[in-house]
Amino acid sequence: MKAFTLLEMIVVLAIAALIIGIGAGAVQKLTEEHELLKVAHDAERVLMQAMTRTLTTVQPQVVDLTSLSQGRKLTVRHAGSDIFVSTTNQHLRLRPGGLCEPLTLRWQNSASSVSATLDPLTAGFNELEESP
Repeated sequence: MKAFTLLEMIVVLAIAALIIGIGAGAVQKLTEEHELLKVAHDAERVLMQAMTRTLTTVQPQVVDLTSLSQGRKLTVRHAGSDIFVSTTNQHLRLRPGGLCEPLTLRWQNSASSVSATLDPLTAGFNELEESP
């Protein structure tokens, strides 16, 4: 009778475990990136709502940048700068005429980040990019 040996079975199981391990790591990374994108889209919604309130009431609105982080590390880069700085205790003031400069917000997890550049007039995102 022909049958598989114990060694052949162990080799097959080891290969299957390796493939499953690689797949699980890829799924976890995709999940982290998806969470960051969700946080960025939530922040865009909050900023656009604040800009809408600014335009309808003709009163400036203040958005606490720390509240946009949702537990992630959030940094901001001002136009003309190459350096991202912490948003701790920083506020974004939205005026009826729009922001005075485009800002780039970056949310970070342990292994990935998402950056979004704000449109100065609408407070929506012009660019949204993911980084590993």
